[in-house]
Amino acid sequence: MENKILLISIFFLFSNYAISYERLSIVTSDWAAAETLSMLGVSPIAIAQLRNYQGWTGNEVIEKEDGIDVGLKSMPNMELISSYEPDFLLGENSILLQHVSKIAPTIDTSLYPFKHDPWGAIVDFTFEIAEQLNLKEEAEIVTAQANQRLAILRDQIKNKETPILIAQFRDDRHAWVYGKNNILHGVIDQLGLTNAWEPSATATGLSVVTIDVLARAEGHLFIIESPAYKEWIRESLESSDIWQTLISQREGKVSYIPGDFWVFGALPSALRFAESLVEALEEPTTP
Repeated sequence: MENKILLISIFFLFSNYAISYERLSIVTSDWAAAETLSMLGVSPIAIAQLRNYQGWTGNEVIEKEDGIDVGLKSMPNMELISSYEPDFLLGENSILLQHVSKIAPTIDTSLYPFKHDPWGAIVDFTFEIAEQLNLKEEAEIVTAQANQRLAILRDQIKNKETPILIAQFRDDRHAWVYGKNNILHGVIDQLGLTNAWEPSATATGLSVVTIDVLARAEGHLFIIESPAYKEWIRESLESSDIWQTLISQREGKVSYIPGDFWVFGALPSALRFAESLVEALEEPTTP
């Protein structure tokens, strides 16, 4: 609990450094960019598929009042966007940005796929957005605070020897497992831990595996409790003889972490994941 309170206080500290001049009016189709803007003190007025984002994160990183939903990322409500007279339109879809460029100046930016190590890419992405909006000082502050917080969390970890495995169920038979090239791996590295999952089936290090493969995988297994998991997958797994047999035969430990972050997000989600991971490491685990 103290960790979460401290993290909240850090976010309030970040907000104290928000721009003092008239607040920028920004629309974005990119969730990682939306998170970054909020951390820099510029809450987007509109975000594409905001309700989907809230569904995945439990509405923890970007609050409802921080923006309105302007529809699909590929086909946003142009009339609604125009009515807000934004100062900038920011996103990762260059074709879409060409279509909306008549409404306001556009900024084409994307965090994925990573060009180098994940943590360095997250920091660079923060500065890339900040420099476009004359918020470099704010970026320096939030990244310094983030690095400081990760250093504190790293020192709290007593056992760094056991490799860890991060998984998220997509249904009661399959799970996503996170290898390299994503923010979760970047945080794992920064905390001095080892990611047990080597295969990287995609540019974001994401592999889809069946539950038998997941149960046999080595390392301390951490299951992300996404809203979908809490709603119906957990109940299905608990009543599954196959899963119960498989999980009971695992040699490694099993822990659970809240899914109150976006796995393909930016600095705010990375920090939330770090807090949850370290907190779970300190708790008793299921054999």
